[in-house]
Amino acid sequence: MSFQDKYKEYKEKQEAKKYFRSNNDQFLNSAQWSKVIGFGLVAAIVAGAVLGLVIYSLQITSSLFYVICALVVSTTVTKISQIHSQQMAILSVILTVVCYLIGEMTMIYLPLHELGVSMQSVPFFDVFTLSIKTLLTGDLFTTLVAIIGLLIAYANAK
Repeated sequence: MSFQDKYKEYKEKQEAKKYFRSNNDQFLNSAQWSKVIGFGLVAAIVAGAVLGLVIYSLQITSSLFYVICALVVSTTVTKISQIHSQQMAILSVILTVVCYLIGEMTMIYLPLHELGVSMQSVPFFDVFTLSIKTLLTGDLFTTLVAIIGLLIAYANAK
Protein backbone atom coordinates (compact mmCIF):
# COMPACT_ATOMS: atom_id res chain seq x y z
CA MET A 1 0.00 0.00 0.00
CA SER A 2 1.44 3.33 -1.00
CA PHE A 3 1.55 6.45 1.10
CA GLN A 4 -1.26 8.02 -0.96
CA ASP A 5 -3.54 5.05 -0.29
CA LYS A 6 -2.81 5.13 3.43
CA TYR A 7 -3.44 8.86 3.55
CA LYS A 8 -6.72 8.46 1.64
CA GLU A 9 -7.82 5.69 4.01
CA TYR A 10 -6.92 7.87 7.02
CA LYS A 11 -8.93 10.79 5.60
CA GLU A 12 -11.95 8.54 5.03
CA LYS A 13 -11.78 7.26 8.61
CA GLN A 14 -11.57 10.80 9.94
CA GLU A 15 -14.56 11.88 7.83
CA ALA A 16 -16.56 8.85 8.98
CA LYS A 17 -15.71 9.62 12.61
CA LYS A 18 -16.67 13.27 12.14
CA TYR A 19 -19.97 12.29 10.48
CA PHE A 20 -20.74 9.81 13.26
CA ARG A 21 -20.05 12.33 16.00
CA SER A 22 -22.05 15.07 14.31
CA ASN A 23 -25.07 12.77 13.94
CA ASN A 24 -24.79 11.14 17.35
CA ASP A 25 -26.14 13.19 20.24
CA GLN A 26 -23.94 11.38 22.81
CA PHE A 27 -20.84 13.32 21.72
CA LEU A 28 -20.19 16.97 22.42
CA ASN A 29 -17.78 19.23 20.60
CA SER A 30 -15.33 21.45 22.46
CA ALA A 31 -17.64 24.48 22.46
CA GLN A 32 -20.45 22.43 24.01
CA TRP A 33 -18.07 20.94 26.59
CA SER A 34 -16.84 24.36 27.63
CA LYS A 35 -20.43 25.57 27.92
CA VAL A 36 -21.42 22.57 30.06
CA ILE A 37 -18.34 22.84 32.28
CA GLY A 38 -18.72 26.62 32.64
CA PHE A 39 -22.39 26.60 33.60
CA GLY A 40 -21.86 23.53 35.77
CA LEU A 41 -19.01 25.23 37.61
CA VAL A 42 -21.10 28.35 38.20
CA ALA A 43 -23.96 26.19 39.50
CA ALA A 44 -21.54 24.29 41.77
CA ILE A 45 -20.07 27.50 43.19
CA VAL A 46 -23.48 29.08 43.82
CA ALA A 47 -24.93 25.88 45.30
CA GLY A 48 -21.83 25.43 47.48
CA ALA A 49 -22.02 29.00 48.79
CA VAL A 50 -25.72 28.58 49.55
CA LEU A 51 -25.00 25.20 51.21
CA GLY A 52 -22.35 26.72 53.45
CA LEU A 53 -24.51 29.72 54.28
CA VAL A 54 -27.56 27.62 55.15
CA ILE A 55 -25.63 25.09 57.25
CA TYR A 56 -23.76 27.87 59.09
CA SER A 57 -26.93 29.89 59.68
CA LEU A 58 -29.03 26.97 60.90
CA GLN A 59 -26.17 25.13 62.66
CA ILE A 60 -27.67 21.92 61.28
CA THR A 61 -25.93 19.49 58.96
CA SER A 62 -28.76 17.79 57.15
CA SER A 63 -28.42 15.13 54.50
CA LEU A 64 -31.18 16.88 52.61
CA PHE A 65 -28.95 19.92 51.95
CA TYR A 66 -26.20 17.80 50.42
CA VAL A 67 -28.64 15.79 48.33
CA ILE A 68 -30.30 18.97 47.03
CA CYS A 69 -26.91 20.39 46.04
CA ALA A 70 -25.99 17.16 44.25
CA LEU A 71 -29.31 17.21 42.39
CA VAL A 72 -28.93 20.89 41.44
CA VAL A 73 -25.45 20.35 40.02
CA SER A 74 -26.27 17.13 38.15
CA THR A 75 -29.53 18.56 36.79
CA THR A 76 -27.71 21.67 35.57
CA VAL A 77 -25.11 19.55 33.78
CA THR A 78 -27.71 17.34 32.11
CA LYS A 79 -30.02 20.23 31.17
CA ILE A 80 -27.19 22.20 29.56
CA SER A 81 -25.75 19.20 27.71
CA GLN A 82 -29.13 17.51 27.09
CA ILE A 83 -27.32 14.19 27.49
CA HIS A 84 -27.52 11.51 30.16
CA SER A 85 -24.31 9.50 29.89
CA GLN A 86 -21.41 8.24 31.94
CA GLN A 87 -19.32 11.25 30.89
CA MET A 88 -21.96 13.63 32.24
CA ALA A 89 -22.24 11.53 35.40
CA ILE A 90 -18.48 11.78 36.03
CA LEU A 91 -18.57 15.53 35.37
CA SER A 92 -21.51 15.86 37.78
CA VAL A 93 -19.58 14.04 40.50
CA ILE A 94 -16.52 16.25 40.01
CA LEU A 95 -18.60 19.41 40.10
CA THR A 96 -20.49 18.16 43.15
CA VAL A 97 -17.17 17.70 44.95
CA VAL A 98 -16.35 21.31 44.01
CA CYS A 99 -19.76 22.33 45.38
CA TYR A 100 -19.10 20.57 48.69
CA LEU A 101 -15.64 22.13 48.97
CA ILE A 102 -17.05 25.60 48.32
CA GLY A 103 -19.66 24.91 51.01
CA GLU A 104 -16.97 23.90 53.49
CA MET A 105 -14.88 26.93 52.59
CA THR A 106 -17.91 29.16 53.17
CA MET A 107 -18.50 27.56 56.58
CA ILE A 108 -14.83 28.17 57.44
CA TYR A 109 -14.82 31.77 56.23
CA LEU A 110 -18.08 32.98 57.81
CA PRO A 111 -16.92 32.76 61.46
CA LEU A 112 -13.68 34.49 60.50
CA HIS A 113 -15.67 37.24 58.80
CA GLU A 114 -17.80 37.73 61.92
CA LEU A 115 -14.60 38.09 63.96
CA GLY A 116 -13.43 40.85 61.61
CA VAL A 117 -10.73 38.86 59.81
CA SER A 118 -10.57 39.78 56.13
CA MET A 119 -10.12 37.18 53.41
CA GLN A 120 -6.85 38.81 52.32
CA SER A 121 -5.22 37.93 55.65
CA VAL A 122 -6.20 34.25 55.37
CA PRO A 123 -4.35 32.36 52.61
CA PHE A 124 -6.68 30.69 50.11
CA PHE A 125 -4.60 27.52 50.03
CA ASP A 126 -4.92 27.10 53.81
CA VAL A 127 -8.71 27.46 53.67
CA PHE A 128 -8.87 25.06 50.72
CA THR A 129 -6.78 22.36 52.44
CA LEU A 130 -8.72 22.81 55.67
CA SER A 131 -12.00 22.39 53.78
CA ILE A 132 -10.74 19.14 52.24
CA LYS A 133 -9.67 17.85 55.65
CA THR A 134 -12.96 18.91 57.23
CA LEU A 135 -15.02 17.27 54.51
CA LEU A 136 -13.10 13.99 54.61
CA THR A 137 -12.20 13.56 58.26
CA GLY A 138 -14.15 16.18 60.19
CA ASP A 139 -17.41 14.42 60.88
CA LEU A 140 -18.37 10.87 59.93
CA PHE A 141 -22.00 11.83 59.25
CA THR A 142 -21.00 14.66 56.91
CA THR A 143 -18.58 12.41 55.04
CA LEU A 144 -21.20 9.69 54.60
CA VAL A 145 -23.82 12.20 53.48
CA ALA A 146 -21.37 13.71 50.99
CA ILE A 147 -20.64 10.26 49.55
CA ILE A 148 -24.36 9.56 49.28
CA GLY A 149 -24.78 12.91 47.53
CA LEU A 150 -22.05 11.99 45.05
CA LEU A 151 -23.78 8.69 44.32
CA ILE A 152 -27.07 10.52 43.77
CA ALA A 153 -25.37 13.02 41.42
CA TYR A 154 -23.86 10.13 39.45
CA ALA A 155 -27.16 8.27 39.22
CA ASN A 156 -29.09 11.39 38.25
CA ALA A 157 -26.75 12.27 35.39
CA LYS A 158 -26.32 8.75 34.04
